[in-house]
Amino acid sequence: MLKVGLPIALALIMFGMGLGLTLADFTRVFKKPKAFLLGASMQVIALPIIAFCVLLVFPMQPAFAAGLMILAACPGGVTSNVLTFISRGDVALSVSLTAIISMIGFITVPLITSFALSHYMGEGAPELPIASTMIGVLVITVVPVVIGMGVRKASASFADKAEKFFGPFSIIIFITVVLAAIFQDRQNVIPYFQQTGLPTLVLNLLMMFVAIMVGRMFLLPKDQRTAISFECGLQNSTLGLTIALTILDQTEISVPIAVYGLVMLITGFLFAMWLRSRSASEATQGA
Repeated sequence: MLKVGLPIALALIMFGMGLGLTLADFTRVFKKPKAFLLGASMQVIALPIIAFCVLLVFPMQPAFAAGLMILAACPGGVTSNVLTFISRGDVALSVSLTAIISMIGFITVPLITSFALSHYMGEGAPELPIASTMIGVLVITVVPVVIGMGVRKASASFADKAEKFFGPFSIIIFITVVLAAIFQDRQNVIPYFQQTGLPTLVLNLLMMFVAIMVGRMFLLPKDQRTAISFECGLQNSTLGLTIALTILDQTEISVPIAVYGLVMLITGFLFAMWLRSRSASEATQGA
């Protein structure tokens, strides 16, 4: 069921993302190049490196380690955009990062996945046909986004109405997919959490913290730091699960991805509410 449902769920999520995008979201990066390049570098380069370092400190069994690296290769998801909005961050920057990094993900994700499988699982790694994986990721991520953008171009009013549905629907789909992946191997849930819970939590919190600190170092305003933090801390776990369960057909590889998916929802929501209350307090003091 998951092998069929996961690609469909991911395609629907990406289609919903496309409904809210226009070409302006891609050209906007030229207006804020520093913030975009910093966010993209943190997500595409720093995140996998930090995940690799986390695994040096918290070694896990090979399949789990490969899964965490695959998760680190995934772009941000719709949830990062929603939480950026809730926390009064730069939503336009968040959307631009999510959209563009998702577009190049069909190249970066298979390459990092190939490295993770080879490095951590060696000869016991499942076969990953790079070319067909790139095509598969392209079909279930980029193509639905382009179709969604086409629908918006054809009828912005319809896209606006549909987007209001797909926004919450995407989050519901995501939670359902993560829970279904956990339920599929429910007898091992507690041992899996014991083995992967701490490393996934550390990676999640560390990435959000590092993104905030690097943003401060480069003198980015608070709203941009917030957007980059969520983009780096909340990954598209649905894509990671699709690779693990559909392309690789490896339940164990999916474990840290599913655990991370639950962890990031909790930490991300708490962080967003804290930022929102802090912004409200600062606004009151300023008045």
